[in-house]
Amino acid sequence: MKRFAILVLCLMASCEKVWIEDLQERAYDTIRGEYEIESIVWEESEPIDIDGDGEASFDYLAEWNKIYSGSPSYSIVSNEVGSLGIPYVVDQNAEYGGYPNLSRWNDDYRFQIKAVIEENDSHLEFKLPDEESEFTHSGYGELTLRTKVTLDVLVSEEKSQKVSGTIFIKYIRTRYRSK
Repeated sequence: MKRFAILVLCLMASCEKVWIEDLQERAYDTIRGEYEIESIVWEESEPIDIDGDGEASFDYLAEWNKIYSGSPSYSIVSNEVGSLGIPYVVDQNAEYGGYPNLSRWNDDYRFQIKAVIEENDSHLEFKLPDEESEFTHSGYGELTLRTKVTLDVLVSEEKSQKVSGTIFIKYIRTRYRSK
């Protein structure tokens, strides 16, 4: 009977043990994966017309998507580092003085991630590359980033110009990745 009581006490004690690896995994599971941009809002007082079609909008993503050449935005987050694509537009002929040739590009917003364990709970802490941008882990598989961009916009068929402003990007996880 004593052996049975000792066995039961040992089993109960083992159930109470906090497994650090499990808590870390639970925290990382909330963010790890591949992300796509759900929306981008141009946050300046006047809307933007990137492609020069005369239809300005605060929907930066829709304007960016009207530019057909260039690369799509790609974002991925792992256990220790994240890389978010920040879309902007470049006039590839600006240096040469030719007719504007707008192309989609992306900057990388890279940040470090650390799972912090406090008693029986865990959360994530982030080391960001700058203090100007605002990054949030807004929910399970959701991220937001407010940052400044400088891009080329089409003013006429013969001319582009640089424009700077603040954008607010919402990213959603489209594919989960383990470790």
